Parts: sequence; C-alpha cells; structure tokens
Amino acid sequence: MTRHKSSSQGFTLVELLVGATLSAAVMAAVLSSYIYLGRGLNRLVNQQTLETESRRTLDTFSKDVQLATGIDTSATLSASTVRLIIPSATGAATTVTYTFTNDAGGNGTLVRTPSVGNAQTLLRNIVNNGFTLRYYDASGYEYTSYTDYLPGIKQLALEFSTQTGVAANGTRTLVQKVASSRVLLRNRSLLP
Repeated sequence: MTRHKSSSQGFTLVELLVGATLSAAVMAAVLSSYIYLGRGLNRLVNQQTLETESRRTLDTFSKDVQLATGIDTSATLSASTVRLIIPSATGAATTVTYTFTNDAGGNGTLVRTPSVGNAQTLLRNIVNNGFTLRYYDASGYEYTSYTDYLPGIKQLALEFSTQTGVAANGTRTLVQKVASSRVLLRNRSLLP
C-alpha cells in the first residue's frame, strides 16, 4: 500500500506579499494615468469653451458695431462700457449696451444688454484688467479721451484675456488673449 503524501497547496506568505506589492504598483500607475488624462481632458474642454465664447463674442460685437448708426452720447463711454444706437426694422432706434464688470475675485464678465429684450452674458472668466474697448477715428487714430471725441469715433475694437479652470487640481488653461480687428460703424457717416 502506498501512502500519499499530502502536498501543501496555496501560496506562501512571501509570495502573497510580492503579489500584493506588484498589484499595488500597477494600480498606482493606472490611477495616476487616469488622473493625468482626466486633467488633460478637462483642460481641453475648458479651452474649447473659452474659444467658443470668444468667437461668439467677437461675432456678436462685430455685427452690432457694423449695424450701429452711432454711439449713444447720453451713456457713459469708457474702456469698459459702450452703448451703440442700432436701427430697428420699424425705423425706430434701439440701443445695445456692452458692459464689462469685475467681481471681487478678479473674474470679469461681458454683458450685452439691448434696450428691448433680455441681457445676455457673452463672456465669462475674463482675467483681472483683461478687457479693453478701443475707439478710433476714420483714419485709424486711437482716442484715449472718449467723451471729448464722440462725433469723431468711427471704428471700435475689442480686446480681452480669458482663463478658466482651477490651478490647485491642474485644470487651469493658459491665458487666451483675443483682439478683434477694428470694426467700422457702417451706418455712420465718415465725415463728422
């Protein structure tokens, strides 16, 4: 009669520790790759949102300026506010006001407010002191004192810098600087 020796089955403690250590290292690598990709994709989405808002803002601003017959003299004109006079289909003039404001945290917004209809926030996440409206005469000379030269303003330009995301978690985008070309007030006479 032959006796069978009982063989031990299973892993030794050393084998279990080596396996657990290797598994933890692989899981850490996978997790760090996942976090890296997530941050990168979040930054990409933020950048795409900034570019879309920037294009929409430039398009809306350009269309309004090209339609405008002039700048409303009763409004406060500055590097952050302008009110355009735009003819309507009925012949009556309406106004559209562009206003830039900064909040306490330094993030700015650009709001388009028509005299008829609802205000529309065109752009968010404008960096602190990152917005300027520029005014030019017919020959391209830039005015720095706006109220003294209202009749001479024939062209406008818009410049802004935007950034979004959170620096602490690595999702902050680079500062995106955008400048429009000079847009001519087409419905305004070139001569004063």
